[in-house]
Amino acid sequence: MGARTDGWKRIPNTIASPVAYFQKIDDDSSAWDKAVTTVDASHTHVFSYLWNQHSYDHMNRHADKEGSGSLNQGVFPPDSHSMLRAFVLSFRMAVSARLFSRWFVWRQEPDESFTMAFAPMSDCKRFNRAALEIMNALKDSTAAAQAIRGTVKGFWRTKSLAPEGKQAVGRAAERARPPA
Repeated sequence: MGARTDGWKRIPNTIASPVAYFQKIDDDSSAWDKAVTTVDASHTHVFSYLWNQHSYDHMNRHADKEGSGSLNQGVFPPDSHSMLRAFVLSFRMAVSARLFSRWFVWRQEPDESFTMAFAPMSDCKRFNRAALEIMNALKDSTAAAQAIRGTVKGFWRTKSLAPEGKQAVGRAAERARPPA
């Protein structure tokens, strides 16, 4: 299997991948995933790509690719560096649809790196009104009612390693559980 470092175990079958994938299981059985890679681009471009990856337009392209007419609601509170997003991911394979309601926030660190953190929308107390608007849309959605609720917490950090090489580092914890 893979090498172990500080509790992180390399995920099998990723040794030849340009991205190093690791996993760690906490005492409460939470699975933490980590990916590390070097990207030949500025850390600001890598961060912009990651932010766009979670944007409304990207989620629509994903829904089109998967062939799902899934729910996709999002709000960008002004002057906040935040995004609230709820979406149902349906899959063509025999995998149950997943409902995610997430809060994304980003900031530029003192060392010029960027951090984007994400957590369940229920963790966000600052934008209750916007979150309520999205959650009300979920009440009327058959797709949302039938989907398994998924939760994801984690962060992405992009930082410059050297003038000619850049590194993007990310960590995420995932748990999927049936609706309450």
